[in-house]
Amino acid sequence: MIVKSRYKVVVIGGGVIGTAVAFYLAKNGVSDVVVLEKDYLSSGSTGRC
Repeated sequence: MIVKSRYKVVVIGGGVIGTAVAFYLAKNGVSDVVVLEKDYLSSGSTGRC
């Protein structure tokens, strides 16, 4: 992956919602998107309280 200093969209969190947002943005033609996650995408629990 090439890391840039600027993106049109930055999604913070690579859980279910974050990855879905990135997917639908890409599906609708937004190509300059990055997802920030501290570990692996979808590696955490969605229902954590």
